Amino acid sequence: MVTKHTIIMGLSIGFLLRKDKTNKKGETPVFCRISYHGKRVDFQTEIKIPMDRWLPPVVKLEKNGDQVFIKGTSEVIKSMNRLLNKMRGRILNAYTDLVNEGEEIRLQKLKAVAKGEEEKGITLMEALDRLTHRGGLRYHTKRKIKISIQNLKLFLRDEYNKEDIYLTDLLKESYKGFDIRYVDWCTTKTTIRFDGSTRLPKKHQTAIKEVRHFRQAVNIAMQLGEIKTNPLIAKFKIPKDERPKRVILTLDELKQIMEVDLSDKRGMDRIRDCFVFQCFTGLAFSDIVDLKPEHLIEQGERTWIIKERVKSSTVAKMPLLPQAKFVLDKYKDDPVCLSKGVLIPVITSGNYNTYLRMIAECVGIDKHLTSHVGRRTFATLVYNAGTDRSKLKEMTGHTNEAITEIYASLANETIAKEMDKFEGLFTD
Repeated sequence: MVTKHTIIMGLSIGFLLRKDKTNKKGETPVFCRISYHGKRVDFQTEIKIPMDRWLPPVVKLEKNGDQVFIKGTSEVIKSMNRLLNKMRGRILNAYTDLVNEGEEIRLQKLKAVAKGEEEKGITLMEALDRLTHRGGLRYHTKRKIKISIQNLKLFLRDEYNKEDIYLTDLLKESYKGFDIRYVDWCTTKTTIRFDGSTRLPKKHQTAIKEVRHFRQAVNIAMQLGEIKTNPLIAKFKIPKDERPKRVILTLDELKQIMEVDLSDKRGMDRIRDCFVFQCFTGLAFSDIVDLKPEHLIEQGERTWIIKERVKSSTVAKMPLLPQAKFVLDKYKDDPVCLSKGVLIPVITSGNYNTYLRMIAECVGIDKHLTSHVGRRTFATLVYNAGTDRSKLKEMTGHTNEAITEIYASLANETIAKEMDKFEGLFTD
């Protein structure tokens, strides 16, 4: 049962009775609802009344302009009406101030103002939602964060009977060990999701990764001055039996993939060539997708691949080896490459990995091949050929900016000599 809303510039303020919250005395609590551009927040006011006292959603005003929500002439009823009008006035004033000052309209702030409370800052859900909208995040990363948010909502419901909490609440004694409790809940409890489906316990590794999302969101809030310290400080170790096995091709296995005849299987042949190119450049799948002619730089007697990595924005730099150049030459007149302005025709990562598994079966390699195996194989073989780790970091585009800066001064001739060692593994 909702009163007629006050609506101004996208903001809607209404009051309603929650029949499901009626107590044994027959008193029903009055809730306030604030809506703004498709989002809303409901919260309980201090008022509880019999349902027959609630006026229908038709505006009735006092002489002073106040709206009448509850019928009656007693001082108690009048004070209740004054309280609801005062609450609505606070929200409108706060909203107007935010608009005039050009600040973000946050429903939690308007809620705090309406209740006469000190503004507690943003909530944990708001911090995580902000994390999903950060620039540079890949689709799969955003998807994982959203899954973490859904699981967090279940955890708050099951363990704290809450829909959300303020970041500052995490500093309270009652929320001490929040991250530890989450991992325990995530790995041991079976619960019912909001859609009625069953959520089973997850691996320890999965829970730890989700806690890292929470910690990252709080760290951003710290940088913005919204919370002083990050209370999510527990240190977790992934059990050895849950650590993913690092699949790497041996030199002989790589040669088998390079030499297998796939000429009658055009799709598999293209995937094989793309994978071989990864093994000789160390580029990730996302970097190969948009590899363009401008990423090939002639310096001295060598052609170099110099490209900003999609994932980390650091620069990967390595000489173009003959085996990699062979792949580029093969597709220089390919219609797909010419139409898209790229150097290698590739398909979606899901199909890419599916084809790689088929190629492994065709060659007789009992390993789970994925696009990242190519990048990992490159790094391992180059290092085993005698290349120093520092030079390898520059070739692969290390994510640590400090280390990248240290090794950015390496001379191209030095890296070229190191790559000669790797190239020599494929010459008789």
